[in-house]
Amino acid sequence: MGFELIRFYLRLMLPEWMQVTYPDGSHFFRRKFTAAYKARLRWVYRIWIGSGLLMLAIPAPPVVIGLGLFTTFISFSLLDETE
Repeated sequence: MGFELIRFYLRLMLPEWMQVTYPDGSHFFRRKFTAAYKARLRWVYRIWIGSGLLMLAIPAPPVVIGLGLFTTFISFSLLDETE
């Protein structure tokens, strides 16, 4: 009951284009539901898991900070859809 009430209020507050979840490669929000975007997102998850394991293996602050910044850059580069 509580979750349905929260969902009801969210539907009232969210814009109409956020309530539609079918994939559309040309729409800025619905492109997240396409298979290509989900495949790139899986790659980003794998890269972050590998990076986290490497950070645990080499716990030096410069390595952790540098690897975190580099992984963030790679993640944004993979998920960017500009042409």
